[in-house]
Amino acid sequence: MGKDILVIDRKDNRGRPIFEFTPKILDQIKDLASYMCSKAEIGKIIGCSESTINRNQLAQEAWEQGVANAKKTIRKTQFDIATKLNSSIMAMWLGKVYLGQTDKIQNDDENAPLPIYDIVEEPKEVIELKEVQNDTIPKQEI
Repeated sequence: MGKDILVIDRKDNRGRPIFEFTPKILDQIKDLASYMCSKAEIGKIIGCSESTINRNQLAQEAWEQGVANAKKTIRKTQFDIATKLNSSIMAMWLGKVYLGQTDKIQNDDENAPLPIYDIVEEPKEVIELKEVQNDTIPKQEI
């Protein structure tokens, strides 16, 4: 990757030359950011400092667009693995991250266990009476 640096001539020739972010440089920033390169790494490649990228609004926007593209690609790949490759592990991970699902069982009103009286055919009073009778009847020794 070549360096396209445009130096603006100053009359007094003091200080560093001003770094110009050309459309080609901005595309390069966006492309490098789409590979999750840091601003410091991109600055070394294009020939400026990280703070120069941070100060320039167009450069900052190009970097943010590149990072957003990288995240989109990663999410698409993960989704494809979960759906096309039928990966239950990836599907569980996506559920935890994006849907707030957990491995921990939380009993609340929606998923509380049913009381025994809802699945046994005998009325509640009969079940309670049997429990009381079993506790009060003395057991005989054989």
